[in-house]
Amino acid sequence: MGLAQYAKQAHALRVTQFVSMRRRFLEDTNFKELLNLIIQGSPEVAECCMQDRRNLAGFFEELALMMNSGLLRPKVVYLMFGHYALLIDQCDAFWMGLERESKYWIVFRGFIQEMERVGRQVERSDKPITI
Repeated sequence: MGLAQYAKQAHALRVTQFVSMRRRFLEDTNFKELLNLIIQGSPEVAECCMQDRRNLAGFFEELALMMNSGLLRPKVVYLMFGHYALLIDQCDAFWMGLERESKYWIVFRGFIQEMERVGRQVERSDKPITI
């Protein structure tokens, strides 16, 4: 009985953390502005505040840490956030002045590699994904 309760609490915590991160992602006006420019392929991304760009990449690093700690499942993170992280990684204008290859972005780069790996798994699978 105790194990079942523990599992239920762990699931509830994962859902709460996921919803919190999703809400933050969708409601941050700076994230919205940056992502719209990135999706449009606009070079104006480079003109956006460097701190806002750092914060957006840092958001994905937070997801990586939560995923690596087991709090969030990689497939769920991929389905909800992976596409945007991959777009950021491919957007050279986003990285202007941020030194993409710096050791300070190692968590982000690891996250991108994980999202690419999980993306290949998701594409090959037809199993439902749970939080």
